[in-house]
Amino acid sequence: MQIANCKLQNLKMGFTFIEVLVGTALMLIVFSGILGAYQLGLKVVGLSKNKITATAIANGEIEKIRNLPYLSVGTKGATLPFAQGILDSVTTTIRNDVEYKIETQVKYIVDPADGTGAQDSCNWDYKRAEVKVSWTGRFLGEVKLVTDIAPKNKIEEIQTCQAQPGGILSVSVFDAYGIMVPSPLIEVFDPQTGQIIDSATPAKGKYDFPLTASIYKVVVSKTGYSSERTYGTDEITTPEKPHPIVLEGQITEISFSIDQLSSMTVEARGTKGAGYPVIHNVTFKLTGTKIIGTDVNENSVFKYSQDHTTDGPGQIAISDLEWDSYSFSVLTPGLDLVGVESPPGTETTQPIGLAPNAGLNVRLIVKAENSLLVTVQNIATGEPVFSASVRLSNTDLGYDTTQYTDEDGKTYFIPLTAATYNLEAQAQGYSSLLTQVSVSGDMTKLVELEQVE
Repeated sequence: MQIANCKLQNLKMGFTFIEVLVGTALMLIVFSGILGAYQLGLKVVGLSKNKITATAIANGEIEKIRNLPYLSVGTKGATLPFAQGILDSVTTTIRNDVEYKIETQVKYIVDPADGTGAQDSCNWDYKRAEVKVSWTGRFLGEVKLVTDIAPKNKIEEIQTCQAQPGGILSVSVFDAYGIMVPSPLIEVFDPQTGQIIDSATPAKGKYDFPLTASIYKVVVSKTGYSSERTYGTDEITTPEKPHPIVLEGQITEISFSIDQLSSMTVEARGTKGAGYPVIHNVTFKLTGTKIIGTDVNENSVFKYSQDHTTDGPGQIAISDLEWDSYSFSVLTPGLDLVGVESPPGTETTQPIGLAPNAGLNVRLIVKAENSLLVTVQNIATGEPVFSASVRLSNTDLGYDTTQYTDEDGKTYFIPLTAATYNLEAQAQGYSSLLTQVSVSGDMTKLVELEQVE
């Protein structure tokens, strides 16, 4: 009886200890949640406090800008498209022991509403001021405010053009069908330094950049779209679209064409008579028809011309292609391109057109002077053996290649040199087979494997 009571007492003590552990864990979870909520609250309060202060600073700067004479609204040492003035581009201030960085930029805006070029006595129609206030520390962030400043009269507008003379680079962006592309990214660079001068994402696909007389590089792009740019003679001897030259008091117009990207899946196969067997590791060149210029020998420089190699299944997926007409040429030694099908099974001629936002399936029909098509079957049933390993070798030629059969039990060795080869075939659940085969021209070989019980 005493032994039983002792066991019961130990059991009760064991449960009590477990309960203490569970209770402690629950308390830790609760207090961790409370601590996390407290820390989050501190962060929210800190961010709110800093943001309120930054907003007040930015509003103060905006009001200061609005009260300045129009000709003074700008930053010191600025060049077009930015306005010169008396403002510092970067300054700092400390509030409540937090340092705030104040960045100011003022840009000229060309408004086509009142005309451009000869239709407008001054193309610098008004100024757009942007003030960004940022802070670092534990709870970093930033506030940005923008305001437009217009001249009081035509005289003030003309005076800005006299103070900062320049020209307009008018950029238009179309798609493949001649429709304006909404919100493209247009970037203007200094071609010598690579420094970006200005950028815009115009809703209607056209933007007028006020710039100092000079040469500029222009790049146009958009997410999911192709891109286009200008080129210098240091890149291409004679570019089709050279860097534009902006002249003082004149408008330089330039247009670009971009559209949604497309894709292409290319497979390499043998001839129809051989049953379109898969051909592995075929390297081919894919070339578009769009030309970006000519080289020193007056040869065309194509916008797209790249080499690709098919993978194990004898195909490759090529993405991010722009709309164009494309041609194929096989580069693998010993292989000849004898036909193109698109879609597979339908003969077509080169080049092959690829529309915007489209997918295209292309089959390259490849032939060689010597080849061997091996078919592996079950000797008892005549059924094809899938994924059988077929090794073809010739020591004198230094040739030793292993391939695997497809769902039809076939694998295609191409190109080959006319000779006698050792052929070894094996598959899981089957006995292996070693034989020889003579290759001269287009040859076929049936290999029958016995299934192991």
